[in-house]
Amino acid sequence: MRFIKAEVLKLLYARRNYGILLGAMALSSIGTGFTPYALNRMKGVLVSPLTQTAAVDSVYSKALGAYILVVILGVLVVTSEFNQKTAIATYLAAPKRYQPLVAKILVASVAGAIMNLLATLVGMGVAAYALSFYPEAVAPSSSIWLSDSLIAMLTGAIIAIIGVGIGSLIRNQSLAVTVALIWFFIIDRLLAVLFVEVGKWLPTGLISGLENLKFNYQGPVVNVSASDYLDPWPAAGLLTVYGISFVVISLLTTTRRDID
Repeated sequence: MRFIKAEVLKLLYARRNYGILLGAMALSSIGTGFTPYALNRMKGVLVSPLTQTAAVDSVYSKALGAYILVVILGVLVVTSEFNQKTAIATYLAAPKRYQPLVAKILVASVAGAIMNLLATLVGMGVAAYALSFYPEAVAPSSSIWLSDSLIAMLTGAIIAIIGVGIGSLIRNQSLAVTVALIWFFIIDRLLAVLFVEVGKWLPTGLISGLENLKFNYQGPVVNVSASDYLDPWPAAGLLTVYGISFVVISLLTTTRRDID
């Protein structure tokens, strides 16, 4: 318990974490704020205009994009110790080396869930405001607020754990953050859209499956349909497997490597 308390205090006192939270809120808000305009401009291309519930639901679900910054939170929970040269004191204070790391994983998962939920709710609020400028826009699904909130907490927790795993593997803070951002912001997203057969098994594709949206985009370069992704329950299960896998990776790399 004392290790968990210590990690909570570290998280609360680090001002950069509040910056990450604000950044996540901003990212979520930008995604939902501009999507109605984009959908309205692409009426001739999209099968689902704003006059259909599926399109409106997709606007609200754009708020879930803040998970890209949540992974940074998970990375920093581990790498900040090595960056500030406090790792030795932290791990020497524990009878067993895995104890502080388990505390980091638990705290990061809860913080990630909360951060992603807050950012998603703010983004959904912006979505409701942005859609008010389009009289033709219909109301979203009655369950959209609840479902997206649950998805936000699940994905936030697991993505934060993945961040802890990345930080355990790559202890250099700058490099770990760069790798995480390049993967989640560029590679994973491109695979989820351009190479769906591969991307649907990766985190971004799984989150798309969790959203269970009814969309069908037909473009000159990209053709993507909701049917290309996994159903919500298999997607949630595989995403959880990713989280468990990164917990194991974190424990193995931390307990078998020297702390310096």
